[in-house]
Amino acid sequence: MAIVARSSRITQRFRCWVALLVALPLSACGAFPAHQPEVQLLNIQPETVGLVAQTFMLSLKVSNPNDSALHAKAGEARLYVRDRQVAYGLLDKPIEVPAYGSATVSIPVTGNFLTLLGDLGSISAGAGLPYTVKGYLVTGMFDMRVPFTVTGALHLPLSPSPSAVLP
Repeated sequence: MAIVARSSRITQRFRCWVALLVALPLSACGAFPAHQPEVQLLNIQPETVGLVAQTFMLSLKVSNPNDSALHAKAGEARLYVRDRQVAYGLLDKPIEVPAYGSATVSIPVTGNFLTLLGDLGSISAGAGLPYTVKGYLVTGMFDMRVPFTVTGALHLPLSPSPSAVLP
């Protein structure tokens, strides 16, 4: 009878481990977004302008096409104009984008825009300066990086109106 009791205890432990090994990957699936969030640049607002460095506020609209909220605890953005990196910044506070919803995120970026002065004379009135914003959001319980890229054209002068940025 002692052999049967010991065998039953081993079987219970085995079942427990199997249940844990099956449940762990299934619970982790919620940590990964099924679809990438969509990011759009809404505006670039000048904050501080100095001779060596300038700070701008990038306003990004993050849309979440998933059925669960997107929690981003960190992130970064790099602004490229004419394929040259001109500014870099970090998301300094966590954001939450509701399921099937969107949220506006502001990221301060600092760089040297004086390198673009030579390019200003070469742009036509309607074309603008081509830009790219590349970055990522850190999300999920495994701190997964979700990359994003936004492209468009900057029209000068930069102003608080959304018309300064065209996708």
